Amino acid sequence: MSNVDPRVLSLAEDELLAAQEAADVTVRELHDPHECADASLLLDEVWNVGQAGTTQMEASLLVALAHSGNYVGGAYCNKTGDLIGVTVGFFGEPLGKMMHSHIAGVSHDQVGRGTGAAMKLHQRLWCLNRGIHQMTWTFDPLIARNAYFNFHRLGTVCLEYIEDFYGQMRDGVNEGQGSDRMLVSWRLDRPARVEPIEAEEDEVFHALAVNPDGTPEIADVPRTAPLVAVRIPSDIETLRGENADLAARWRVALRDALTGLIADGWEIVSCARGGTYLLTHPEEEDVD
Repeated sequence: MSNVDPRVLSLAEDELLAAQEAADVTVRELHDPHECADASLLLDEVWNVGQAGTTQMEASLLVALAHSGNYVGGAYCNKTGDLIGVTVGFFGEPLGKMMHSHIAGVSHDQVGRGTGAAMKLHQRLWCLNRGIHQMTWTFDPLIARNAYFNFHRLGTVCLEYIEDFYGQMRDGVNEGQGSDRMLVSWRLDRPARVEPIEAEEDEVFHALAVNPDGTPEIADVPRTAPLVAVRIPSDIETLRGENADLAARWRVALRDALTGLIADGWEIVSCARGGTYLLTHPEEEDVD
């Protein structure tokens, strides 16, 4: 039984319907072993695990997760009926109040049509109908489109930057790269849209910038800066294929920049399209 305000549920339903219509997809839960087998194959395709001799998530695991009450969802193209996206989440602590979204992937030839947003909004409504108000997940903070989607489109909050979270990964997307991840939290009972932050260029201090040759440049940030920008490559995935050493340098540079800022109390408030994190430093309250 949901303890969520009916007005919140109605808004979540409307946002999901609009997202599905815009992407021309239908998102629904997956339970059947054949559907879960298709979902497992799609995730392997997205993460290019064919050469590694492993799999992202076994079909039997997806069946077990769904059967035990966790979330396994798929997005189907309305025109072809094909499965083009998969999302999987499970409950975390505090139990009964939080879901952790472990993985979400969209077929490579379908990226950019809005399927990811539709899947996330379906997962949100699923959670709200069960009284769950918070969702967390990790993502690679070097992937600009995901950072933009998480912070600008959904309005997530950064909880933690975790160095080498998964250790050495063997899939074709992550092999040979450090597995740093950012843990974010999403309040599910709010509208899924964030107003853009507007600032004059002279108000922004660039803590991490891109040199003309594509290399990263880090600068020390004065505490008095009103807004800090941390720039990343717009397409790190292509860069990894063309220049793995430079991509690895960006991993270290972003790690050093963000962990230092977060430790000093800076908070990520947005990410602009193309890959620029924006951070502010909340004013400290006077203590008498």
